[in-house]
Amino acid sequence: MVIDYLVLANEFQKLLSNAYMHVFVWVVIFDIVTGLAKSWFGKTSDSTKGLMGIVKHMLVVCLVLVAYPYLSILGFDTIATGFVLSFIAMYLISLAENWTQLGLPMPQYIKDHLEKLKEKNMPAVDYSDGQEGTESIWNKEK
Repeated sequence: MVIDYLVLANEFQKLLSNAYMHVFVWVVIFDIVTGLAKSWFGKTSDSTKGLMGIVKHMLVVCLVLVAYPYLSILGFDTIATGFVLSFIAMYLISLAENWTQLGLPMPQYIKDHLEKLKEKNMPAVDYSDGQEGTESIWNKEK
């Protein structure tokens, strides 16, 4: 199957009005911001790790922005939407982990389902603020 350039250009233009793409891009941006805040306030900033994280995020965004129109052109609209929604879900999980590790409130039922936030995987930390099961960077001794 040969894909016409005009059809491809039209599909890329449709991305500008696609609600899933807007949600995806904003979730990625918010995940990056919370990750940077976590490393900054937790005093664990590492330029190599940060650069690799940004590169990973940019590759994922490029993958989604390129794959979605091609899948749509080939008639796989449902798969394209599922593809974007799966990345949104993964980024929401990462965002919830960053949010909780910043010491911000998170419902307990969400904490119970996130592997990184379970007590067995968390380092020993003083939970004097009553938030057991999460490591709050605000409580770390400076």
